[in-house]
Amino acid sequence: MNTPAHVAASLLVWRKEKGTMAASAVVLGALLPDLPMFGFYGYQKIVVGSSEREIWSRLYFQDHWQLLFDVMNSIPLALACLALFAWIKFPAGKLCAASALLHMLFDLPLHHDDAHRHFLPLTHWRFASPVSYWDPRHFGLQAALLEFLFAVAAAAFVCIKGPGKPIRIAALATLAMYLAGIAFAVMMWMGLE
Repeated sequence: MNTPAHVAASLLVWRKEKGTMAASAVVLGALLPDLPMFGFYGYQKIVVGSSEREIWSRLYFQDHWQLLFDVMNSIPLALACLALFAWIKFPAGKLCAASALLHMLFDLPLHHDDAHRHFLPLTHWRFASPVSYWDPRHFGLQAALLEFLFAVAAAAFVCIKGPGKPIRIAALATLAMYLAGIAFAVMMWMGLE
């Protein structure tokens, strides 16, 4: 899934959480597994000056980058963090870890060629799903449409029904981020870099 869709999903699940700390923890957890990818992209695009094709067809798949992406998408590590935060009674940490875990569970069935090793350090196995959230060769167009409808509906629902102002603001920001992401992707696909 695209990162804003993960945020929308987490906000929907934890929409009844109140307060800025809770909203921040939910959003951070939803973003956390993808943060290394944003750093990678910024480095490759801005610092190195690599092309979109080079970034996504070769550089993304280099072993050292894949290890970083996969560690941040490790279900066992997220569960360990969740257990630790529950044990030390740190609610914001618990929300953050749970939100990151939800991100990983949504990603698991929606990655084909770019599947993560979701069970590091226990195994290096990757589940290459028959469905990709982006690749048209693996139902990417259908998945992208369903994701878009889900993310917009979830964020809009939380904007309207969220009990707390911080959660509603986060949902509104997620809608804006999702639409900006779509505009950016269209520009890249059209070669308007």
